[in-house]
Amino acid sequence: MKNWLNRLLGREPGLSRAPANEDASPPATLDTATTMLARSATDIDGLFHPWLLGVDAAAGLRPNETEVRLARALGRIAGGTGQPVSGLVPRMPAVIPMLLQSLRDKDVSNAQLSQQIVQDPVLLAAVLRQVNTSHYRRRAAIASIEQALALLGQNGLRLLVASVAFKPMLGQQSGHFTRTVAPRLVELSSHTALACRCLAARLGADAFEVFLAGLLQNVGMMVALRAMDQVHDGKEHLQSGKFCAVFADNARRLSVRVGREWAFPPQVVEAAGQAGLAAAAPSTLAQAVRQADLLGKTRTLAHGGGIGMDEAECLIAELGADGLACWQELAERDADAGGPESA
Repeated sequence: MKNWLNRLLGREPGLSRAPANEDASPPATLDTATTMLARSATDIDGLFHPWLLGVDAAAGLRPNETEVRLARALGRIAGGTGQPVSGLVPRMPAVIPMLLQSLRDKDVSNAQLSQQIVQDPVLLAAVLRQVNTSHYRRRAAIASIEQALALLGQNGLRLLVASVAFKPMLGQQSGHFTRTVAPRLVELSSHTALACRCLAARLGADAFEVFLAGLLQNVGMMVALRAMDQVHDGKEHLQSGKFCAVFADNARRLSVRVGREWAFPPQVVEAAGQAGLAAAAPSTLAQAVRQADLLGKTRTLAHGGGIGMDEAECLIAELGADGLACWQELAERDADAGGPESA
């Protein structure tokens, strides 16, 4: 596979660059949704979301009564302006916002950061685990938090903190849909995080902004799943490709709502909202997020058996040189860690 990828790295990126614009389209409904089954990178969502939800979209089944009810509920919450939707997302550990605030201060010292990190054993373990992977090629293991911070740098620490902060949100298993789908979203989050880091470096985008926008999309899906849990009566299973398209559209809109409620930078929220629109002509930030989203979904699909690895490689070839280079890096990290990177 490595030689095959290297031969293709000279290709130009395949994403279009039309002028960016506001997403003024109405939310998808079961009447307007289309099922995307074409095997192309720009339509990877049409493969990913049915697999994520356990639906055989190729069967062409009509929406059942449960899907009609769930679609209406998703449309109301995604398009509403009343009750905050971020209430459907568990709060992050208290040390995380404090640490992110410290990281905004260019003069903060590693000693100050160390004092905050040691307050959270999960975060401390993640930092030490990250710096002791073969990616850093250290001869001796690092056991000191000060050494770890010197190796990671503040930007690397920002990415790691954000990743650790979002994992509890993606791991909640309170209802039928979150219990079933959350493990796949956790894997998607890991793949997307690595792709965001790689693409930000290659495209010249702000790595932290790309990372936040990429994870924000996954939070939108989790909010959609938790909203579905509140409505589902357990009588019927999902079966319609059209419902999967409605789910994807409303999850993207929920990402935007959550980002605004959390007061994320406007450019991050905009990029998260544009990333699910294949026709949107994004900024460099949104382009990086969209490609990272496609890479993460394709890698997760291939790992879960939704598509074969050969087909996944063909899809990624459509992303051009940057996508192919990051796909190779994902493969190397997976081989190193024995699976998706756990940081």
